[in-house]
Amino acid sequence: MRGKSCVIIGAGLAGLAAGYKLKKAEWNVKIVEARDRIGGRVFTHRFRENPDLYCELGGEWVGQQHDRVRDLCKDFNLPLIPHRFDSSFAERGRIVAQFRAGEWPFPRRLHAKIKRSTEAIVKRWSKKRQEEFDKQDWWTYLHDLRFSLKDLLRRDLMDSTDFGESIRQVGAYSAASEYYGSGSNKYDEMDLRIEGGNTRLANALAERIALDAIHTCKEVTQVIQEHAENGKVTVWTEDNRTELFVPPRPKRKNPKKRLPSRRESFSAGYCICTVPARVLTYIHFDPPLPEGHKKAARELQYARIMKTALLFENRFWKERRGTKFSCFTDGTSDFIFDATLGQSAEEGILCSYAIGDKADDLAACGTEELRQSIGRDLACLFPGARTDAIAITRYAWQEDKYTEGAYALYRPGQWFPLRKVLRTPHYYVHFAGEHLADEQGFMEGAIESGEEAARVVMKSYIEQHQKTKK
Repeated sequence: MRGKSCVIIGAGLAGLAAGYKLKKAEWNVKIVEARDRIGGRVFTHRFRENPDLYCELGGEWVGQQHDRVRDLCKDFNLPLIPHRFDSSFAERGRIVAQFRAGEWPFPRRLHAKIKRSTEAIVKRWSKKRQEEFDKQDWWTYLHDLRFSLKDLLRRDLMDSTDFGESIRQVGAYSAASEYYGSGSNKYDEMDLRIEGGNTRLANALAERIALDAIHTCKEVTQVIQEHAENGKVTVWTEDNRTELFVPPRPKRKNPKKRLPSRRESFSAGYCICTVPARVLTYIHFDPPLPEGHKKAARELQYARIMKTALLFENRFWKERRGTKFSCFTDGTSDFIFDATLGQSAEEGILCSYAIGDKADDLAACGTEELRQSIGRDLACLFPGARTDAIAITRYAWQEDKYTEGAYALYRPGQWFPLRKVLRTPHYYVHFAGEHLADEQGFMEGAIESGEEAARVVMKSYIEQHQKTKK
């Protein structure tokens, strides 16, 4: 029968969480990762100009209800610090409204109405009614609840930062379940972060799996399965490092001398594939993936999000807007916030967050043009302040070849059918990732999905073992 071994594709949080769970159960685990680093879409950055400060170019928040992240942080002795912000709205270059963290920024009459309505949809409606409800977009649903145009535009600005595109493109059920179905609090689970950077969680998981079990710069090209019970899954990779050692050309022809191969295979009894759905279509499966899997992978889009971090010589925003400054804007940024909340230093980092078409436009800008554009917006919001950044870095996730976006975007009518198909195992290959989690778009969801895939694999092994005994 198949042994207790598993090759995992992807060293993001889903892959690392799956590997850690299997390792604790004394499984032989191998993880292959296309990037030259682990963590995937968790990506802590430190500026060379001030390495004591840090910010996140990827996954940002840990929610109070994110039990798995919190439990792992406790196990690994990773302190969590507050990362909850007051909010404000900037229109035409000036801040026009400000609210305390968790405060409802819309007419009070709408608060109970939307909560009562969406909780009934998510918790009490039949699946058939939920599927029908999801065929509309979130904007239309809010419009029917009698949000004014002004409030709709503000709600679009707020919610689009969660989904990565305008809420005109987001399925109503996927939005309702995020805000009112999975125990989300009034802060939308934007509560905490890991002290020292969220990448510390990825590193802690990797250390406990064993670093020599994780192979980076290995881009997966093929997954080949043998169907017999004693068969195996073989994952073929290409080494994608830009520089490989090439021996000097021999003076005489020597047919026995070969250049180092970029190809390498990793075999195991099972496989857990954690790549984003969009990337799934680039891997050759033998036997082939069912047409339903390929169709769902092509249909599921990923959010266009660009994060820009700017380092300033002082936190000019702190004096005027407090220590928990964040702002939804109609300017260069869709959302901008103090990325160094809870870090002690005179210098500070603002993170500019842009989504959709704006993210594409900003990604096409040169770095200096981007710095000046955000600086001009800040100069309007904070007249008289020195808003010239001393350093800048950015990451456009829609241009990342290994994700093609920040996280999954479920458009109207997609939440139920696509997730059902993409969760279905392909013989001994199982699937995981934030796009398959109920807590979609968060680090919590990636971890839950990876752990669930590991549970399914272990259950499959036990059932097969019992069948062999009979």
